[in-house]
Amino acid sequence: MKIITLIASILVASSAVAQQRGTPEEFAKKRVETVKKELSLTGQQEKELAALFLETIHKRDEIFASRRGNNETREQTQERLKKVKDEEKAKIQKILSPDQFKAYTAFLEKQRKEAERRGKEQGR
Repeated sequence: MKIITLIASILVASSAVAQQRGTPEEFAKKRVETVKKELSLTGQQEKELAALFLETIHKRDEIFASRRGNNETREQTQERLKKVKDEEKAKIQKILSPDQFKAYTAFLEKQRKEAERRGKEQGR
């Protein structure tokens, strides 16, 4: 009975996260809008980034879905996710100008530090 309750709570939690994130298309669009605020993107760059972000979302979703069926360890999953992230970064570097890419990486670092700060505040 405890296992059924645990599974039910996991399903409810994952459903809530999926609803927060929206569809993959909405999430990719939101991510482009966030980047667009920081960089001066051309219309073509916006389209290319949206397609790339959507592709990455689908790859990540596939990794998480296959992990469950393959009895993959957490470390193996993290390695696969890192590879997808590195591929995405290389493609972003080709889409953006050198100055834009530099600003993009600075923006990501700023976001990472902000997330760490929020995590520490919540941990208090």
